[in-house]
Order: sequence, then structure tokens, then C-alpha cells
Amino acid sequence: MGKDLNSLIPITMDDIVPNVNLPGDVFFKLSEDNFVVIGREGTREQFKDLHFFDKIKNANIYIKKPDLRKFSSLKVLSASEVMKNDKLPVEAKINTLSQTLNTVFTSIHQLGFNNEALGNTKFIANSVLKIIDETPKLSSLMSIMNSISEDLVRHSMAVSMVSVLISQSKGWNNPSILEKMALGALLHDIGLKEYPKEFLAKPRVEYTAEDLEYYQKHSFRGVEILKTVENIPQEVMAIVYEHHENSIGQGYPRSLRDVRLHPFSKVVALADAFCELTFKDTQNPTTRTPDEAVNFIEHTLGQPFNKECFTALKNVLTFGIRKASVKIV
Repeated sequence: MGKDLNSLIPITMDDIVPNVNLPGDVFFKLSEDNFVVIGREGTREQFKDLHFFDKIKNANIYIKKPDLRKFSSLKVLSASEVMKNDKLPVEAKINTLSQTLNTVFTSIHQLGFNNEALGNTKFIANSVLKIIDETPKLSSLMSIMNSISEDLVRHSMAVSMVSVLISQSKGWNNPSILEKMALGALLHDIGLKEYPKEFLAKPRVEYTAEDLEYYQKHSFRGVEILKTVENIPQEVMAIVYEHHENSIGQGYPRSLRDVRLHPFSKVVALADAFCELTFKDTQNPTTRTPDEAVNFIEHTLGQPFNKECFTALKNVLTFGIRKASVKIV
């Protein structure tokens, strides 16, 4: 391919919408400098018919970087059709949304954050609200979320769902508030998307002082990424910047106490900690049940989060929530 090699970026089969015309050429890497075209732009996707499909289904495939926006838009369009299908089970919808969010995150990392990325993320946020409206039971949602393989995507979607449930338990049922909460929670760790995978796979208990300082910069980096779009809600910016703060002033990056934190940040900070305890990943190989996670936050950590938010989370676990009327925008 010559000079075009430098424009190729890796994606996965999950980024490809099946059985539709490809919005760009798709390549498979044979060796370091040798790529072969396995799908031409404008032709129908039929990768499962390839005799070496088993070799590519779990490996990276490649597209030209300028084509990523088209693949991302097609993935979102396909997801919107899935969300409109009332006959599909919630498991299928969550799986589709997780794949779509991963594609959108890849697009943000490779191409930057722009109005299109904001619109795509808003669609996913509103879809999260619709799923919660249809399936408000936290235990059911958590069971489904555990099937998502990508750590950052699973965590981001889980924090978004738990944040919305806490908000509704607090009586915040205004659709505009819930959309901003869901959106900010989806994007809270966007600063980590550009961190090396090798670094993110390193257990935090093994971090050096330099590692810890580097990791803690992801909140600030997330805000820098979002600032490239003018119409990002301030509530979303606050969530991204303050999601590692806590009410007793022992968080970062500014060690703010409860009275100085944005109300939305208080919700997401608790949801973030709760989801880190309850979902298995590199940092948490042994998960806790929701009740065990709440007890750990309360008795082992000393409950450092906003008291009203913590009570709302416990109420969600004990009583569930009253459904809010939410529609996809």
C-alpha cells in the first residue's frame, strides 16, 4: 500500500455494521508492512463468508483513518434502529450500545472530540435512559453489563446507569437533568482513552508515585478533550473534572469538599466507586455484590461520599426506583 500504510488505524469486527455496504475499504494485516484488502468501499459486508474469517473475527482489522467518521456514523445509525425495536430484549440493546460507545470512543481518540461525537454520545446517553425506564432494576442491569468485554466501555456504561438510578432515587426526574447526568457519566473517563493499554492494565497497587501522578491527570485531560466543542454542558464538564473528588476533601485533582462540588459530580463520584467494586476488571479481579460494595464504602472507606447520594444508592438497592418518563431524542 506504500504511503497509505500510515493512514491505517485498527478497529474490531464489532465496529463493522453487518450486512450493509461498507463505508470504506477494510484491510487485514498479514505482516508489519503487508496489508490485504478484505472489503471494498460500497460493497456489501460479507466477512463471515471469507475462508479465513476465524482469523479476523477476534483480531484487529484496519481502515483508513479518514473513513473512521463514516464507520462511526453508520454504527450509531444502526444502533438507533435497534433501540426503536421494542421486540428486542434489553440484553441485545445493551450489547449494541456498548459496541457503539466503543466505536465512538475510538473516533474521539483518533479524530478528536467534535459536535458529531457529542451528538453520538448524546444518543447513547438517551438510549441508556430508555433502557433504565424499561428495566429499572439495578441487579438485572448489572448482570447484563458483566457480559461486556471492553473494560472502559463496560465501566462507563455502568457508571452512567447507576448515576441515573441514583438521580431518580433523589427525585431528579427532569429529562434534561437525566440526559446531562447520563452523558457526563458516559464521558467521565474519556481522558483515559488515550492512555497506553499497557499502563491501564497495570494494577494500581503497583503504581509508583510517578504512575499515580500520571493516572490522576486523566480528569484534567478529559476536560481538555471536551473543551474542543463549545456547547458542552457545564454539568458534563464538572462531572469529568470532579468524578474522583469526595465529600471529605480527600479526592483529586483539587481535594474539594462536599459544599464546593457540583451536585452532579457527587452522584457520579459515588457511582464510579460503586461500579469499580462491583465489576470485574484489571483493577478489581475479585468483585463484590452490590450490598457488599455498599458495606465496603460505608464501613471500610468510612463513607466519604455525599450522604444524600449514598442514601439514594441504598434505596435503589433496597426499594428500586419509581420509573421516570423518558424518550429517546
